[in-house]
Amino acid sequence: MAEFCTPDELVARWIEPEDHVHLASTMSRPNALIRVLARTLAGRASLTVSANAIHAMGHCLTMAGVVGRARTAFVGDTIPSPRPNAMYNRLPWGDPYPVEETSLLSLNLQLLAGACGLTEIAVPALVGSDLDPDPEVGPAPRTLPALRPDVTLVHAHCADRAGNLYLCGPSGEGIWGSLAARRGVLATVEIIVDQAPRGGWSIPAQRVLGIAVCPMGAHPQGLPAFPEVGLAGYLDDSEFLVDLADACGTEETRQAWYHRWVERPQDQEAYLVALGEERARELLLNEDGTGEAGDGQVTAKGFSYSLRELTVVVAAREIVELVRSRGYRSILTGIGTAQLACWLAAEQLRAEGVEITLLTELGMVDYRPAEGDGFLFSQHHVERSRVWAGTLEVLGGLVSGGKGVLAVLSAAEIDPQGRLNASRRATGEFLVGSGGANDIVTSTDTLVVARGGRERLVAEVGFVTCPGERVTGLVTELGRFRRSPEGDLRLASWCGAQVPTREAAASEALRRTTAWPTRPGPDLEQEAQPSRAELEALRALQAGTRSRTSEPRSGS
Repeated sequence: MAEFCTPDELVARWIEPEDHVHLASTMSRPNALIRVLARTLAGRASLTVSANAIHAMGHCLTMAGVVGRARTAFVGDTIPSPRPNAMYNRLPWGDPYPVEETSLLSLNLQLLAGACGLTEIAVPALVGSDLDPDPEVGPAPRTLPALRPDVTLVHAHCADRAGNLYLCGPSGEGIWGSLAARRGVLATVEIIVDQAPRGGWSIPAQRVLGIAVCPMGAHPQGLPAFPEVGLAGYLDDSEFLVDLADACGTEETRQAWYHRWVERPQDQEAYLVALGEERARELLLNEDGTGEAGDGQVTAKGFSYSLRELTVVVAAREIVELVRSRGYRSILTGIGTAQLACWLAAEQLRAEGVEITLLTELGMVDYRPAEGDGFLFSQHHVERSRVWAGTLEVLGGLVSGGKGVLAVLSAAEIDPQGRLNASRRATGEFLVGSGGANDIVTSTDTLVVARGGRERLVAEVGFVTCPGERVTGLVTELGRFRRSPEGDLRLASWCGAQVPTREAAASEALRRTTAWPTRPGPDLEQEAQPSRAELEALRALQAGTRSRTSEPRSGS
């Protein structure tokens, strides 16, 4: 039977310095346990760490020097948008530790294989990219070993007195990381309940080694609401996460942050005191979030818009046209500018009577974004999902194994063949990694939305995170790029001013703002400037009044 004790006792009893520890990636993360792991094992551990993403409090393990090696799909920061973290610039050279890079679905399938007692599993992604572990094999699916961590860390909403864990909301990796653990699960929970709730999903007590009650144990990340057990949930603490990412910039600021938030608080109560009652209450009250800042203003016909807004509006138009012409039923939304284009397009399609299902890689299915919250995985959007699923269902069944899905993603680099790079700078330094991008672009039609510039629109990507065959087009502030008969991406619509020689103007703009050896398409169209209605709809999505009313939904 699972033991009920403190987080420090859980780590001291059940984790050895050379263990393989998996950090469960549900819609809440085991951040209180991660801090304890860092504080108590600093200087005396060389853990193998696996996780869908190493970000947020996961950086504490790096600061503490307790990681010997890692396997993950993403390393960096996600708020206000995906960006590299300075601690991992030299990751490709094994500094601060060696990392086996993979894709999100591939990692989840390895956990599934481990949970099911398999020794290996075939994955649908990786082929044609520099993530491919065996590029000489050819086009067949790759076979990866099962993943069996020694211990998995989980933060759940609640546990009953028998030791069963209960969670609510999209499941992310779901139960598989927990069931794959050789010894079992260490969990923190918000509360203990006397009766099992009907809703949500559960990790059985037979796999749970120990449980600690730890209010706000997922902070600085969020927790979905679970009304049946009396939990309102809380938001991701964007201010805290931005401060953490910024603190990683230098050794001095890292040490100061680590001392304040990891070494000094000796338990969760002290951590929450340091956070402050007012700040904790603000997160529970669903305070307004913020979107990304624009970059430069354009003024036309008496109103202004940023280049970013221009890109989003044009990308939304392209999504609408693709849905109309190709009959897509679902849109998988990437993070950042891509998600705003998806949200705007979905509203425009619904106004025409076309229902479209929005998906996210962690398991939000048919969600309606809440106005005023620009973070894709915010609990505000979670509570407005019709169905809650997980990564295997979305990236596996609906994307890799399905049809009728259009993906819309952002990218750090893209070349004229549509190949994407989110893994390496031109100097070889680390960016952020694939996340779910490789799984998505390998399997389904993809529109890329990105900022222009010679450092982004490159002649050839230096690292192929995603192959380019399924990339149907690109939208930047220059306009829309589409596949030419020769197979490369060419400018098909021009966002510049209407001039008699717009082809010449567009060619000059391409030369100055891309490194592509390309030219405009033969039938270059003039892109209409954003209308007042388009801009008002977009701005309402980014800065409006959130509704606390939940949409009807069902579990999966």
